[in-house]
Amino acid sequence: MNPTPDPQRRRRLRQLIEQRSPLLIPGTGDALGARLIERAGFDAVYVSGYCIEGTHAYPDVGLLGMSEVARRAAEVVAATNLPVLCDADTGYGGIVQVVRTVREFERAGVAAIQLEDQALPKQCGSMAGKRLVDLPEMVAKIRAAVDARVDPDFLIIGRTDSIATEGIAAAMARLDAYAEAGADLLMALGPYAVDDVRRLAGAARRPLVYLNSESFTMPMLPPAELHDAGIDIVVFPLSLLLSATHAMQRTLAQIRRFGTTRPVCADTMVSWAEFNEIAGLPEIRELEGRYTDTRVR
Repeated sequence: MNPTPDPQRRRRLRQLIEQRSPLLIPGTGDALGARLIERAGFDAVYVSGYCIEGTHAYPDVGLLGMSEVARRAAEVVAATNLPVLCDADTGYGGIVQVVRTVREFERAGVAAIQLEDQALPKQCGSMAGKRLVDLPEMVAKIRAAVDARVDPDFLIIGRTDSIATEGIAAAMARLDAYAEAGADLLMALGPYAVDDVRRLAGAARRPLVYLNSESFTMPMLPPAELHDAGIDIVVFPLSLLLSATHAMQRTLAQIRRFGTTRPVCADTMVSWAEFNEIAGLPEIRELEGRYTDTRVR
C-alpha cells in the first residue's frame, strides 16, 4: 500500500541539505524504483527525466509533456516516504508554463524541481546539439518559479547546460544570476574536468547538485572527494534504469537460448515472494483482514 503522505518531507529535504554531509540520491523513472531506493536506506529520491522517458521507450529529447511527467512524479511520491526531487526539464515552455509546472509538481507532493536553461526542443544534457535561452529569459523563469510556489520549502534547482556551448566562465555567471533570481540549489552540466569541479563549487552561491552519471559527461567522483571540493548533494540519475535494462537483456537472452530462467533466478532475480513483499502485499493482506469478518452471522 502507498505510504501516508508526509507534509514534512520538503522540510526534511532542507534539513538534509543543511547538514552539509554527502547526500546521495539515486534516480528513478517509476514508483518501483523509488520503493527500492527507500528500502536500500537512502534519504531522498530523484525522478530523472531521462528515466521517465526511458520507461516509455523514448530517448531523452523532451517527447513527454508536463502533465505526463507530473503524473509519474505523483506516483513516485505516493510510493515512498522520502522527499522527491524531480527533473522538470525547461519548465515545458515560457513563463506561464513554468508557473503551471511549479503548481502541478507542488500539488503532486514533490519537494524540489529542476529547471534547465535549454531552448526548445530540448536534448538530454549529455547529448550534442543543445541550444540555450538567453540569460534574461532564464532568470525570469527562475523568478516566476520562485514566486509561483505556495510552500516556501518547495525548492527550485537552477541548472545550466551552458558549459558545452559558452564555456565554464559563462556557466558560472549564469549560476550566479540564477542564485540571485532565487534558485535554492544549482546544477551545472559538463563536459568539464576534475579540476573544474572545485572551481564550480567554490563559485556557487547556493549548494551545487552534482550528477554522478554513467554518461560520464562529468567526472564520476567518490562522494568524499566531492565533499572535499564543497559539493554535498550527489545524484545518480541513470544507474537504476541502465542496470535494470541490462538485467532484462540477460534474462531475455537466457529465455531465448535455453527456454528456462531457472539457472539464473538466484543471480539476476528477486524471488516471487520477495517482490510481493516489496510491492506491499503484506500490508494489503493485513488491511483485508482488519475489515473482513469471515464468521457466519
